[in-house]
Amino acid sequence: MVYDWTIFYASAFNQIDHPNLSFACHRCPPCRAFTPKLIDFYNTSCNNNNHDLEVIFISSDRDEESFSTYFGKMPWLASVPAFSGMDANERQRKLADMFKIQGIPSLIILDAKTGNFITDDARNQVIQATTDEAKLALLESWKAAEAVPIEQAVFASGGSNSWLGSIFLFFARNPVFMIGMFYFVKRSLRYLEELGKTDEGIEGGKSEL
Repeated sequence: MVYDWTIFYASAFNQIDHPNLSFACHRCPPCRAFTPKLIDFYNTSCNNNNHDLEVIFISSDRDEESFSTYFGKMPWLASVPAFSGMDANERQRKLADMFKIQGIPSLIILDAKTGNFITDDARNQVIQATTDEAKLALLESWKAAEAVPIEQAVFASGGSNSWLGSIFLFFARNPVFMIGMFYFVKRSLRYLEELGKTDEGIEGGKSEL
């Protein structure tokens, strides 16, 4: 796994000090709410001639249209999306396992020169940085933080605290469960509809009596 991780980040981040791994997908409402805040944070960093920050979008989208629609609004990079093939899907699964991702959106900060871990609480930190001064101060705090090897990292929450994000991530990884849920709901609605018709028939019979 360490070898795969080295290959993943080395080519993209050779001139960047602090990459962000952003785990998200277009159909997830918390992700769509957070992405504009991250874009604003990113643009503030770039507008201040600070090129030490880069973001990599790790998509949980299931098709090209969803991915392209969502990624098209982002000013940063993206990994090959999981739906592209077995290799991409396996790489994303390893990344999610490595960083204990339990929900999306999730934002991980790393030291690109070493691949070491800085924080997995960056999503909350970015949300709380509401002014340009606070955004730049947050970036400086990441630069000053001690980065540790991933195997020594203490993860704050395993990703987003949003239960809704956790549900979306579960179904993104296990689409067969979503199909089963839709089937169950459809059968349940049909049963209730037939039950309602039966009740109407009984009431109608009583009226005739």
